[in-house]
Amino acid sequence: ASRSGIKREAYAIDYQATLNCMEAGIACGAKHFVLLSAICVRKPLLQFQHAKLKFEAALQSQSSMTYSIVRPTAFFKSVSGQLERLQEGKPFLMFQDSTRCNPIAESDLATFLIDCIKEPSRRNQVINLGGPD
Repeated sequence: ASRSGIKREAYAIDYQATLNCMEAGIACGAKHFVLLSAICVRKPLLQFQHAKLKFEAALQSQSSMTYSIVRPTAFFKSVSGQLERLQEGKPFLMFQDSTRCNPIAESDLATFLIDCIKEPSRRNQVINLGGPD
């Protein structure tokens, strides 16, 4: 992911580098591409979100391999950053009233991503994925 969030860096990482991976996979005969995207691309506001969507479109438009696009909610690790902020005396970050956070454990996400390779129902799908309610 882009460290700065500026357009040039976001597109270099979240679009071009991922496109390079896809093209390398096609060149070596890969059969399936599993993309870890993000739930936030559904309402893109930031440059990295637009870059991710641009790559998702490129992946969906190619016909050399099947794909699974997985858009998880926040990871528990990301949410735990709130605790670190509080321990450092920084303010708690609040979302808009309508924003819900339904984090997923990294191990559950990893299992889901691996299972995309062997699960036919996940082929050529965009999957929004969150933790349990």
